[in-house]
Amino acid sequence: MNARIDKDRKTLEAIGLIYCKAHHGGAKDAAGLCPSCRHTIEGTLERTASCPYGHEGNCEDCDIHCQRGEARERIREIMRYAAPRMTFRHPIMTLGYLRKKLR
Repeated sequence: MNARIDKDRKTLEAIGLIYCKAHHGGAKDAAGLCPSCRHTIEGTLERTASCPYGHEGNCEDCDIHCQRGEARERIREIMRYAAPRMTFRHPIMTLGYLRKKLR
């Protein structure tokens, strides 16, 4: 697996876990995600793996958006809630994201 996609998987799972713990109860997988959040994260990773730009930079800054419709809104909702909380829970991942964003 591509190292960049592997890093994105870890980051998305951390973000998804923050969101899922706050919004969903019930059945969780080994990573602590409900089926809905797991589906959103896996779908996002599939789309970024096939990005025509090689997934350089951040998706929000891209001219085209690989995510469409409901999937895009869902990941934006998760990111909007969890991203500010990442600073305190995963500061190293946050610094990596900011470094990538400032390129």
